[in-house]
Amino acid sequence: MMKRFLCAALVGSMLMASSGCSVTGAAWQAASIGKNLSKKDSYLGLSLDGLEAKQNKLKKGFAGYAKHKIKGTVSTAPTFKFTFKDPTKFGRITGTNMQIHQAFEADYSHKAEFVITPRGSGESSLMKPDRAYNLGSIGSEFNVTDFDGNSVGGVTLKPGMDYMLVFSVSGDRSETMQVHFSTK
Repeated sequence: MMKRFLCAALVGSMLMASSGCSVTGAAWQAASIGKNLSKKDSYLGLSLDGLEAKQNKLKKGFAGYAKHKIKGTVSTAPTFKFTFKDPTKFGRITGTNMQIHQAFEADYSHKAEFVITPRGSGESSLMKPDRAYNLGSIGSEFNVTDFDGNSVGGVTLKPGMDYMLVFSVSGDRSETMQVHFSTK
């Protein structure tokens, strides 16, 4: 990882210097890229159908942030799994919540197609890290509602569509992760 960063910083510096930018400007740009790449955007890891959500490192380096995306397509009833990259960053967990928004015009619908929440209360009712959940039939311990607010047995997405999954973990330290993906 460090070799890639140094290589990218060197190439970027040379490009900037050759385009008329000063060496100092190129050095500051390289430092900015390094700072952006070293910044942790999320302590959550997330996958759908075994495909991990990742950020574009080039965009993150230059812009400071890049969307999390799933490369490839997932099924219309995907399997969801999340992990804690560093469990000590969360402390006590009190809630998990998932929303799936369908693409609408040049953005995503503001109202979720599906919302998944625990039925009960307490730690035992929450989604657990490192456990695979079949969203098509997630089970009776979770409440799934559709776009119209009707209770349904699971998630059934439309084929060939773009979606955004919003997953939130609440607790001593809360975090929300947005993941963009497409269905087969």
